[in-house]
Amino acid sequence: MSSIGLSARGRRLLSLLRVGQPAAELERQGLDPAALAALRAAGLLETQDTTVPPADYQDIFAGWKSQKGMLIDDGRTLGFEAAIRAAVRPGDRVVDVGTGSGILAMFAARAGAGQVHALEITAMADWAERLAARNGLANMTVVRGDAAAFDAGGPVDVVIGEFAGMWLLEEWRHYAAFAAVRDRWLAPGGRVVPRAAGLFLSAVDSRKLHHERGWGFFDAPVYGFDFSEVLTSGAHRPARYILSAEWKSVVVTRQIARFDFRHGSERDYIFATEVRFPYPVAGMFHGFIGHFELDMGEGQVMSTSCGARETCWHQSYFPLPQIVVPAGAAVVARLRSFLDADNRLRFAIAARLDGEDPAQAREHVFDLE
Repeated sequence: MSSIGLSARGRRLLSLLRVGQPAAELERQGLDPAALAALRAAGLLETQDTTVPPADYQDIFAGWKSQKGMLIDDGRTLGFEAAIRAAVRPGDRVVDVGTGSGILAMFAARAGAGQVHALEITAMADWAERLAARNGLANMTVVRGDAAAFDAGGPVDVVIGEFAGMWLLEEWRHYAAFAAVRDRWLAPGGRVVPRAAGLFLSAVDSRKLHHERGWGFFDAPVYGFDFSEVLTSGAHRPARYILSAEWKSVVVTRQIARFDFRHGSERDYIFATEVRFPYPVAGMFHGFIGHFELDMGEGQVMSTSCGARETCWHQSYFPLPQIVVPAGAAVVARLRSFLDADNRLRFAIAARLDGEDPAQAREHVFDLE
């Protein structure tokens, strides 16, 4: 007996629909108006705001595996509590954008807020509501749905949110929702948590990372056989890895971007820059380790660097082909972030030895979502 499954075109369409698409794009992919209408009538498609995260990304945060992973990181969680305690004043109206388990909203309620709106689009909203009730937080209300459509009914004093992806940028739609709530409802002189962030890359010299996670494995014979064609054909393209990097492998660290969460928007996450990474002594370049820092408030910075206390975010490794770097020379990296045709955030790096022709530096693109 035969069965029905997705065709290659169907898989492409399914990939597109992980996030909302313009009707014109879906029609271009083969869904004519009649087909779109039928799928809507069947409850399989709906109109969505651009801030709604991908369905698979929502699924990640809809269960206790990810929520516990964040809660168990006491450096992260207590850092947010301290910042919220400093920002919230008695009687304040507070909005927590993307509350998850509800923990940040609970901190605000416990800090003396008069009213806390905890916004959540996933099924975790049910848990946040149950936990607020169980802990007697009558000043906390859970609101289900897209935060961009939230009606606060008047100005609020504080807007909080934890929209840091593994390398900050991934949760750009969450940041978009945060910015939408902030711009519409935050009173003049109101406060936000976090306030800002810095994005960093560190040039690394690590034969271990190069061999196990990067380009180095196929450089040498594999069990006595020549696999070099895998590299030259382009079939082997190392992805971004989330890992716990070793501080000893870091040669030099540079800030590549900074974001102001009091006034900025998710559009700031799309940027291009060129950064120089000097080597004081001769060494090897095997790619970059990425981390970020959150400005939580006056005198409080939360760092995800491998030189700081380990967090649930760890670090991001961006493998690149090896470069031999003489003493006193530098690696120059041309960097850009962008949304691809499928509306996925990507990060591109073209690295070269300083002095070499920039046009000869091959760009390597990494998927951040």
